[in-house]
Order: sequence, then structure tokens, then C-alpha cells
Amino acid sequence: MNSHEVTPKELKTSIADAKIKVVCVPHEKIKYHNACYNVEIEGKKIVPPAAQSLGIPLNEIWISEKWKKYELYILYHEWKEISFKVQGFSGEKAHLLSQRECIRLWKDDPLWREGLVKVYIQDILTATEDI
Repeated sequence: MNSHEVTPKELKTSIADAKIKVVCVPHEKIKYHNACYNVEIEGKKIVPPAAQSLGIPLNEIWISEKWKKYELYILYHEWKEISFKVQGFSGEKAHLLSQRECIRLWKDDPLWREGLVKVYIQDILTATEDI
């Protein structure tokens, strides 16, 4: 890891300090989203529509168990996205800003790049199952 990278311990400590629980769930349960959250941070509820339809309890971040190998990267993305939403960015902008942060941090990390490709491929396959 580069010196500017977040460590799993630092990330999990930040999430735990916010009293957020990370839960790995069966892929079939979250396959259309891979990860999602329902949290209250700084008095603001951040509840994407997917969290409502999935029934994610308050102060939980769900990640597909299929992506456990890439948990650090996915969790970091979700945590940054939440942070941008707390700052007032829309869901789409928060998502893009979070993606940008991940690229800046891990663009040369082979495991992150591998996960990015595998998740993207799975997203396309999952989406086309319903066509």
C-alpha cells in the first residue's frame, strides 16, 4: 500500500466510531446493488431507494459476500459516498466523487482493478438476466 492509502483498520475504526455495522449478505439478496447502506450521520439520514427496498436496518452497510475479497475497496467507496451525501451532494454526484477518490487512491492497485472488472462484468450479467 502507498503511504496515502487508507488501511482496513483505519476504515473499520471510522465506521465503528460512527456506530455503523458492516454486514456481508448473500449475493442473491443484493445482486442488483453489490453494496448499499442505511445510515444516520451528523443527524442526517442517508437512505438510498435501494436500501428501502432491501430493508437494510438503520446504521448498517451491506456488502455482497461474493465481493468479500474486495471489501476494503467497496467499503471505502460506500463510506466516501456517504460522506459526500452528508456534505449535500446528490446521490449521483456523491457516487461519482466517491469513484474519483477510489481511482486516485488505487488506480495502480492490481487487486482493486481486478475487483472493478469483476463487479462490472457481474453488473452487466445481472442486468441482462431480466431482459
